[in-house]
Amino acid sequence: MIADNAILGGMKLRKQFRVKSAPATPAGLLTAVDDVSIELARGETLGIAGESGCGKSTLARILAGLLEPDQGQVLSNGTKLSDMTREQARTFRQQTQMIFQDPFSSLNPRMRAGDIIGEPLVIASQGTSATRRSTVESIMATVGLTAQQYHRFPHEFSGGQRQRIGIARALASSPAVIIADEPVSSLDISIQAQIINLLQSMKSAYNLSLLIISHDLSVLRHICDRVSIMYLGTIVESAPAAELFTQCLHPYTEALLAAIPRIHRSGARKAVILRDDIPSPLAIPPGCRFHPRCRYVQEICRTTPPQLEQKQSKHFAACHFSSSLFAVQE
Repeated sequence: MIADNAILGGMKLRKQFRVKSAPATPAGLLTAVDDVSIELARGETLGIAGESGCGKSTLARILAGLLEPDQGQVLSNGTKLSDMTREQARTFRQQTQMIFQDPFSSLNPRMRAGDIIGEPLVIASQGTSATRRSTVESIMATVGLTAQQYHRFPHEFSGGQRQRIGIARALASSPAVIIADEPVSSLDISIQAQIINLLQSMKSAYNLSLLIISHDLSVLRHICDRVSIMYLGTIVESAPAAELFTQCLHPYTEALLAAIPRIHRSGARKAVILRDDIPSPLAIPPGCRFHPRCRYVQEICRTTPPQLEQKQSKHFAACHFSSSLFAVQE
């Protein structure tokens, strides 16, 4: 069930893609998202982490209404997207905006920056040309761009500036939810910090709920209230950020945390070496899908899929041996 305070959520979401045969890839069904239930509370910043190819971006696009799930339902303020009227669906699209991963390909190279940012206002038929120009310039100033840059084309901006244009475009329709798909992964480290700080300030200024997709746990630790870990299309752990980084309850999360670079030796975790590579989503292993790489694997892991269960208050994990491996406090 989705909580009453959830502004956005998904119930038992599933999405597969049919893959054509290629020299190195057999034809088949690729399972990108498999039986995922997730919710974003009003005013919350939720992070979703995992390796490349685990289904994070597909899940983000489903929640944004850009992809239709094969099974399950997306809910906005308790209403299923599939049950919405045309007017409700239009409101959902205005109130749920997305920031894409690549600031170089997500902007139309033939449109000027001001027109890109103001496009949501044009689509929604909000205001006159003059008032839209004023609104766009105000938003540009908010994200650190100047009115003099209004008529520039995307190729005239740096990567960080382009991502600011993407953020400004998302803010133009006065959204309640912003979904950011790897918003800093293609940027330099110094620019990443600026964009993260900008997102945090925008959340406060615009009273937003944020869903941040990232493979970088350091980013999520800095910005998120709660973090969910994905592996091969499913969520294997979900907890308040402070608790997850202090005491994880899943072997995959343990490995991800151990891989975070640290400056001080005293803060380093013991290295965790995963076996093999991540399995193909075209051939998901039986039982626990993490078992081929897990150093704690037992026979039950090879045959019986663990359920995502509450192990502690607000802390969920899908592992048969969380209690014994990680000293769960009942």
